[in-house]
Amino acid sequence: MYDDFLLSNKYFRSFCIYRLIFGISYSLMIPILPLFFKHNGMSTVTIGIVISLYGVSKTIIQIPFGVISNNIGDKLTLKLSLLLMTFIPIGYILANTCFNYGTLYVFQGAILGIAAPATYSILSRTLDSNRRGECTGLASAVFTLGGGIGAAISGLILEKYTSFNLVFYTASIGIFFSLLYVMIRIKKVKSPKLKQQNNHNIKDILYEIKSRNLTYKIIILGASAFLGDYIYSCVVALIHFYGQEVLGVSTIYTSGIISTYLLVFGLAAPIAGWISDKIGVKKQLFMSFIVMIIALTILSMIKTLRLFTISIIIYFLGAIFLNSGLQNSLLKFGEKKKVEGIIFGVVGACESLGYAIGPIILSYIYNINIIFFFPSLLISTIFIFIIFFILRKNAFNI
Repeated sequence: MYDDFLLSNKYFRSFCIYRLIFGISYSLMIPILPLFFKHNGMSTVTIGIVISLYGVSKTIIQIPFGVISNNIGDKLTLKLSLLLMTFIPIGYILANTCFNYGTLYVFQGAILGIAAPATYSILSRTLDSNRRGECTGLASAVFTLGGGIGAAISGLILEKYTSFNLVFYTASIGIFFSLLYVMIRIKKVKSPKLKQQNNHNIKDILYEIKSRNLTYKIIILGASAFLGDYIYSCVVALIHFYGQEVLGVSTIYTSGIISTYLLVFGLAAPIAGWISDKIGVKKQLFMSFIVMIIALTILSMIKTLRLFTISIIIYFLGAIFLNSGLQNSLLKFGEKKKVEGIIFGVVGACESLGYAIGPIILSYIYNINIIFFFPSLLISTIFIFIIFFILRKNAFNI
């Protein structure tokens, strides 16, 4: 499916290799950090608050860096974020209090927020516009496949060596290697005309959005991005505790749930991207919402391990197809240079906002009654689906 394009476009190939390297390296930390915090004395509610603040910092930083990335260049912005991120894992080794761990995690979110608009920008200018769904599917696949590999590696390191520090050292080295790869292999936009064209004030950008009737589409994309990270952050923050207290399973199983999500995402995303090109974004988003709602309804009612595993994988597939449609539609804004930076920033900020408020809301709900975990996620999904259903005609029939 991708062979000809990958062979002919070295810039897209280089971008995918970078995403794979960074996906493996960064995801070494993600599944183990809640366990690391718990190991060092954090309560469940505090972990939820810290993860939420991570999302807040990522949200706040993305919108201004969407504009900054346009003006100073996406490659320079990405290099800056990777340089800062290289030192984050080492920081967890050196920090010695829960407050320091939490502060570092919040700073980690801000750094990822710096990278997000630049990453969208680089992808939008390296993919094949006639095969946008396939290309975004592949780009998402390599990152999440790398995430699954990284999560599995960190789990093996903890099981064999029981050393959080070894995971952090490995993550730091991998992120630094991804920085070197970006410096050498990622193309820099050299056209001074393009840089000058991107230097618009907010008033001009908002007028452009209004004149092109893009508002409804931005609302749908922002809401969908919000939902994706809202649910993912809740699962990352609380699945270990839900598994132990409701399902009666070990940490190995719950860590496997996160790893399975990333691996399934990596394998299914290219197919989802191809389908997005064939049936259109609007149909794909509609079908994805229906699958997610059905899966979450089942997860809200059953507690047997086999049905739970099957249902959550079905939910993962729905979420993957939703994300594919979102990415396909979002990256079309790469053709609109005047507005691409702020739109990437706004949608990315909505995504991060979901990550910001999900864990703190669900941690309190979870403490009230653990059986409300999946019903609350179901209600959130239905709410976003209603927004999509109402606005879909105005958003996609332009």
